[in-house]
Amino acid sequence: MNALAELVQGLPAAFAAAPRPGRIDACCCREAVVGALLRVPRERLGPDELGVYGASVLNTVGGPEDLRYFAPRLLQLSLSGELAYPELELICHKLARAGWRDWPEAAYLRRLFDALWAEVLASADERRDADAVLCALAAAEGCVDRRLAAWERLESPSAVARLYGLVTATGLEPRNGYWWKDGPAYRAFAAWLRGDGLRAAVAEAVGRTDDELVLERLFVLHDALAGAA
Repeated sequence: MNALAELVQGLPAAFAAAPRPGRIDACCCREAVVGALLRVPRERLGPDELGVYGASVLNTVGGPEDLRYFAPRLLQLSLSGELAYPELELICHKLARAGWRDWPEAAYLRRLFDALWAEVLASADERRDADAVLCALAAAEGCVDRRLAAWERLESPSAVARLYGLVTATGLEPRNGYWWKDGPAYRAFAAWLRGDGLRAAVAEAVGRTDDELVLERLFVLHDALAGAA
């Protein structure tokens, strides 16, 4: 089991101190959802119960206190691929609105987010789109500088492949629909894609590998980034 899988598995224990809500405020159209959430133990809740809640919480259902309680299960279902909606980007946005950085479990969530990004850069797992995960982490943390610095090192074939896939599919502009285009994280990401630092990193990576596929991708990236200079 890798680091991310261990942290995902450990989420319920990490949130063991989060109090189970005795009631959840909701508009009349969400009363059935709330009833299921209060009847079923947290670790047995599935996508059908938590999907509607996750999309609606802080709007027409619940508040920060109950989101803290359900957050570990929401994240488990999302990161395992069992929960299609709300997407991880929206869940992370909700966590930020709820003030997760002030929760007792904040340190654990930071480790989880670090492990998630490390896996994105080290793995070719197609369930984890780099732009989507970066957007989710930006929503949660409000900043992408550390994530971009790690990506820019291009330390693995997967990190190169992720960048190649993004640039060839969308050009030099983030396209994920959850990006807040007026926000500092989006602006930092867009500037990074067109910046001198990334161009230099790609040029340096060419000299560190003799893998033909990696080299081919680096040359495509070099030309695309040079065209943006």
